Amino acid sequence: MSENAFITVVNGLKHLKANPILLAPGLIYYLVTMFLSIAVGVSVYLILSFDLGFTAFAAVTFSFLVIVTVLSSFTTAGLIGMAREVVKYGYTDFSHLFSYGRKYCVKLIIASVFIWILRSITAVFWAPVVRLFSGSGYTSDYVIEALKNDPALLLPLLDALGPAALLALFLSSIYLLLVSFMFYFVSYIIVVDNLSVFRSYRKSFSLLRRRPIRVSSFVFLTTLLQLLATLTVIVITAFLAQFNHFSILGVLFNVFVSLLFVAAMNVWVTRFYLILTNQDVRPLSDD
Repeated sequence: MSENAFITVVNGLKHLKANPILLAPGLIYYLVTMFLSIAVGVSVYLILSFDLGFTAFAAVTFSFLVIVTVLSSFTTAGLIGMAREVVKYGYTDFSHLFSYGRKYCVKLIIASVFIWILRSITAVFWAPVVRLFSGSGYTSDYVIEALKNDPALLLPLLDALGPAALLALFLSSIYLLLVSFMFYFVSYIIVVDNLSVFRSYRKSFSLLRRRPIRVSSFVFLTTLLQLLATLTVIVITAFLAQFNHFSILGVLFNVFVSLLFVAAMNVWVTRFYLILTNQDVRPLSDD
């Protein structure tokens, strides 16, 4: 079976329409995160009220970050697993969310750490800019004051750093783009094929190396759709914000589009990956 990127997107939307339960993992993530944020806010208020110190504040913040990270990986693994069941067998339920989430949550966290390490390498490209700034005689306090009072005072600094900063921006952008393309399928490979994190990285890179045009066209299309969705949310939210009584509608619209797009994206990539690797996909005519 073969599909171009556009047909995969269309078929993915059909899967989502037939299985709206795919919105559930994202909704769970949003709701739990919202309640956790409220709990953190209350905790910080109590810490400040009773002067419990920085240690208590750090503990609350760290706990929040850990819980959100685990929750994100759990719901992502569950959603990919649910998308796999839908694309391969035409059906999914909450049992798949929890079974895939429990099984692959830790692996996705490890994979995310590796991706973060790879992305942090971009600091190498900015090191010359930092060295130029350090040797320029300008201090951070001076720059801050100049930005507040007279930004024109920073023109000599901009002239000195401009070429190096543009080169660093170009190189880091290219590097991040390559990393995104090479390891685009890592999370999906982990969940769909039950491979180790290291083997998933190797397989994701291999897919791009063997099918560069097909993979690139799909990634560009989904990136464009994400951009369009973001712009739509910004425009509609800004429009509704003009009316005080409808501002809440803008927030709800933002959340709805986010839920819809996250679910759709996972179905698109899962279907695309299964077809790309010649795995069985249930015909939509049977759904």
